[in-house]
Amino acid sequence: MQLQGKPTIVALISAMIFAFGAAPANAADKPIETFRTGTADAGTAPAQSLKTTTSPLEGVALETLTEMSDYSDLPHGFDVEATIELAESEIGTSRPTGWSMPGECIMSAKRWIEAGDGAWVGSGNPVNNYEGATRLTIADAQPGDIVQYEHIEFPTSWVTGVHTVLITEVHDDGTFTIIESNNPGGSGLVSKDEAWVPAPPSGFQAVVWRF
Repeated sequence: MQLQGKPTIVALISAMIFAFGAAPANAADKPIETFRTGTADAGTAPAQSLKTTTSPLEGVALETLTEMSDYSDLPHGFDVEATIELAESEIGTSRPTGWSMPGECIMSAKRWIEAGDGAWVGSGNPVNNYEGATRLTIADAQPGDIVQYEHIEFPTSWVTGVHTVLITEVHDDGTFTIIESNNPGGSGLVSKDEAWVPAPPSGFQAVVWRF
């Protein structure tokens, strides 16, 4: 009995080790910040793409950080024209992509805001990046605002579907002109859409941030 039971126990232990170690060691170390349209699994496995970081907002309740502001008429604290001018000048150009690389959508948006002397000082995740900015709804959007696709259940996670764009015009028909980078994901391409409407993937929402 002991001779027959030993292989069974070894096999059981091996199976358990494999189950806990099957995922690549770096599965949670390399955050995903790509925007892919038409992907059926967008946002369905946020835990595999989570990047945990610290920031000056560490310890602040997430409910506070994600609360919409009533100050929809709050003026921008930077030169919106200078921001849009730089973004326009980059249309058709590409930059390297990857974590914190200049071709990523959020890094491009930050570069454009900083060109207008905007105080984009936050970092870390799709919420803490907007330290000091005012969180608004898409109905409040104005030129110079940033739209962030944010996972509803895991708002601080870098998951497939997270995307960032700059609004440059607001139209009477409910559409926007936007400038974005890295769409399609991995291209690092800066492009313009003159009839854009928010279309976040399932499980996401479009949040407006004003610096």
